[in-house]
Amino acid sequence: MTLIQQKENNYKVFLSTKHNQMKKASLISAGIMISTAAMAQKQNIQNASNYLREKDYKQAIEYINMAVADPSTKDDPKTYWVKGNIYMAMQDEPAHKAENPYRESAAAYMKVAELKPTYEKDNVNASLMFDGQLFYNDAVAAYNAKKYDEAYDLSQKTVEIHDMEQGKRFAYSKAFDTVAINAKIIQAYSAYYSNQPDKALPILVDLKNSPIGRDANVYIILSGIYGKQNKDAEQIAIIEEGRKAFPENTNLRTEELNYYIRTGKQDVLMKKLEDAVAAEPNNAVLQYNLANGYNNMAFPKDAAGKELQRPASYADLTAKAEKAYNAALSADPANTDYNYNAGVLYYNEATEINKDMNKITGNTAADQKKYEELKAQRDAMFSKAIPYLQKAVDVFSAKPSLTNDDKFVYDSSLRALQGIYANLNNLEKSNEMKKLRDSIPH
Repeated sequence: MTLIQQKENNYKVFLSTKHNQMKKASLISAGIMISTAAMAQKQNIQNASNYLREKDYKQAIEYINMAVADPSTKDDPKTYWVKGNIYMAMQDEPAHKAENPYRESAAAYMKVAELKPTYEKDNVNASLMFDGQLFYNDAVAAYNAKKYDEAYDLSQKTVEIHDMEQGKRFAYSKAFDTVAINAKIIQAYSAYYSNQPDKALPILVDLKNSPIGRDANVYIILSGIYGKQNKDAEQIAIIEEGRKAFPENTNLRTEELNYYIRTGKQDVLMKKLEDAVAAEPNNAVLQYNLANGYNNMAFPKDAAGKELQRPASYADLTAKAEKAYNAALSADPANTDYNYNAGVLYYNEATEINKDMNKITGNTAADQKKYEELKAQRDAMFSKAIPYLQKAVDVFSAKPSLTNDDKFVYDSSLRALQGIYANLNNLEKSNEMKKLRDSIPH
């Protein structure tokens, strides 16, 4: 090999070695750049923490958002821990409280728990429960302002926090269980009162099955939903379940009675009313409903409103109705409905006697005697009706204004009195009642 060839080969070896060294150097350089980028983002987290300590929230948010956006730190629980702390600190500042920064803090802390459930667990849990309470407070305020959609969404956030990790994360806190149940109640009521029964129904069912959330009102609203859906079987089942759970609750008892009234199950209704009155003999509303039940049975009508034949138990039914009306009036003597309906009972009894009088067509002494006896009974019933109807009239006359319902009962009372006085041949009083009727504003 010549000297020139030897130099040429040595040069080729040198070039090959130099190339490999340069390639390795470039790989090392790339690694340094990646490491530097990651370090820069970790520095952003540190910068955010520093600015947080200085209460420079604008700068703190700017730096933490850089870390959130970067692939090297976007899945680091510390990133969201710092972010949650920033917004939590802002929640304590009067200047920022109206912005509700706690909502951002909640989202950040939930992200921490998602990425690493054990990371700062006690502190994260305490912060999340605090945020859950704030969501609930705002939900209540929105509900009271009848902002039902907003109330639903806010209370949902409380529930979401509580239910993290299938409800196991906060299993140790009975207090937070109660907050979450109350949030569900707000949710259910918000959905119901915004005419979204399908959203309310599953929440209400969940509440009634909860030892904390079970409440008489939950059963009443469930009954209302099933009633609107014409699901009679489901409605009476939920009412009976509620009555079993809350046997002393008068609202549930009323709901049960209304169900039987609506479905026309008179025999079941009367038994329920009698049992209810036996349990609460001084309850005016129950006594009044019982009296109306007896009254309706004594003067039956068909579906078209046509009068039917008097039942065999007519005398017994009218006597029971009279007793129940008087019991209701003993508890609430100025109630216009009670007075009017008690007067109508006697008026209707008088009308029935009048029908018997009209059946007498003979002219014998016996016929005349029977007619006079019946007339005396009729007039006695009319006389019994007068004080009750007059009481209703007096109450309405003293009112500064009348609702449409008031006007109807007022006019009906005066019309009944007008007819009674005409039958008693007291035309002066009959005309007086007519004038009062004519003076009712329309």
